Amino acid sequence: MQLLFKKKNIVDASVGEILTERRKQKKISLDMAAAATKISAKYLAALEKGDCQSLPDGVYARNFLREYCYFLELDCRQLLKNFTEETNLINIKEKDEPVFSHQRPKRQYFLSLPKIMRNIILLIAIMAGFLYLGLRIKQIIAPPLLIIDFPAENYATGENKIIFFGRTEPEARLFINGRETLSDETGKFKAEISLKEGLNVISVKAQKQYSKEAAAVRQVLVKQLITN
Repeated sequence: MQLLFKKKNIVDASVGEILTERRKQKKISLDMAAAATKISAKYLAALEKGDCQSLPDGVYARNFLREYCYFLELDCRQLLKNFTEETNLINIKEKDEPVFSHQRPKRQYFLSLPKIMRNIILLIAIMAGFLYLGLRIKQIIAPPLLIIDFPAENYATGENKIIFFGRTEPEARLFINGRETLSDETGKFKAEISLKEGLNVISVKAQKQYSKEAAAVRQVLVKQLITN
């Protein structure tokens, strides 16, 4: 449906008619006007015909009209005012179209599809939120990393002391045989352990706040103490 500027009053000339009449008085063609104003001839023709559908939206159409008025030596202030009133009449007419217009189906006829899409997107967002929350909880309660670098399992020695060392997570608290042992900023720890002759069991535990406990055990056999 082509929308055209309407006259404010039956006895008044429209903006397009005024522009057309003035251009013809000056004996100027549309192409000549387009070359002089640097405005496309199709936009100048749309202004003269009152074809608002062919004009760009917003301030561009008003700027085209202003430049055309300057070129034709017309009162741009009055024509801009008339232009605004005429386009407002078109907007009012559009709003007053019948509910059952064949040219422009109403959005409510298709609400079922957008509603389904909204529900699907909402469901996906909720599921993603629960998944992220579950992963975060799992990460929080998971036991920290605990690696014993020395001694190896079932280690045998003749010394009465060993240097026990390994790695854990920096924020974890570490206990060797029930005694808290500090780790450095990278999580590495080291402790001197006194041994007795026979089988020695060394237990290591690490735990972060709210996490489960990580545990490891090393058995060290001292066959015969070496005396210095």
